[in-house]
Amino acid sequence: MKSTLKQRFRSTGSLLIEVSAAMALTAALALIIMRASLLAVSGNQWTIMQTLTDAYLSREIALSNRVPVAELIGSQSAWPEFTSEPVPAQIVTLGRLAGGQIVEGSLKRFRTSESEFNSETQIKAWRLHSVLSYNIGSREYVKSRSTLRLE
Repeated sequence: MKSTLKQRFRSTGSLLIEVSAAMALTAALALIIMRASLLAVSGNQWTIMQTLTDAYLSREIALSNRVPVAELIGSQSAWPEFTSEPVPAQIVTLGRLAGGQIVEGSLKRFRTSESEFNSETQIKAWRLHSVLSYNIGSREYVKSRSTLRLE
């Protein structure tokens, strides 16, 4: 009877060690899976930001093709003539992330003359530039698009 009592206490102690080892293994596995899912989400965030900025710049290209030339070269043009002075920037909303977080960027527009007026050709050309800068974390990124317009 004494030996069966001793065996019972040994098996109870080994059960505690086995449960502790299983818990440690489960916690380590959970941390590895959590890290993998965070890495997957961070890559997805980069893709979302690229999609938002590309979509916004596609809108800019469409707008630059749609503006009448009279408005384009006027004094109140959305694309002012490029000079040595800094180009004014405007804060724009690029879209929203999941959870309703607003994504903003800084947009600069300007135009440059691509050809001088010539009496033989009588064609005037402007290049419309749209430069978008935005932040992801602590890094700043810049994208630009340009459109050639003829009169």
